[in-house]
Amino acid sequence: MADASDVYSGIKKFEGVNYPVLVPNMKGLEQSIKVGVKEIAVFTAASESFCKKNINCTIVNSII
Repeated sequence: MADASDVYSGIKKFEGVNYPVLVPNMKGLEQSIKVGVKEIAVFTAASESFCKKNINCTIVNSII
């Protein structure tokens, strides 16, 4: 997901089409805002171990 800002910036956007961006953490949110993202999708996990392995934080920390 490190190049998500480049991908978002590089796509042609059409009037009336939503382009939601998957945001796993605060860094992702900050990068998304910086490139003009208007809609985000926040996600977390059902288990602590998956959340830790997937996005390197607890479930609670992934949603605050």
